[in-house]
Amino acid sequence: MKNNFRFILPRLIGATVIVGLASLIMVTLFKLMLGILLIGGVVAIFRRIAGKNHPGFSNGHFGENHNIVSVSNHQQWADRVTVNANPAQKVTIVPIN
Repeated sequence: MKNNFRFILPRLIGATVIVGLASLIMVTLFKLMLGILLIGGVVAIFRRIAGKNHPGFSNGHFGENHNIVSVSNHQQWADRVTVNANPAQKVTIVPIN
């Protein structure tokens, strides 16, 4: 029995260390996700409070050009200017039907 205990003890210690490290990593990830969730909640509450004082702040239209009247998304992207990095090279536009 004494030899059997000496045989199992190092493996038991190794398994304990591995399980301990795995649980430490899982707890750390859980706390990180919980912290991100709490920060997101605080930001959402702040946006809601700020939206009551400043109309247009909380409606989600940051960076949009409101001067464009009813232009669909593909036309809006097609009207943008394309800058060629190499002006000496010709750009061929192939229509897709």
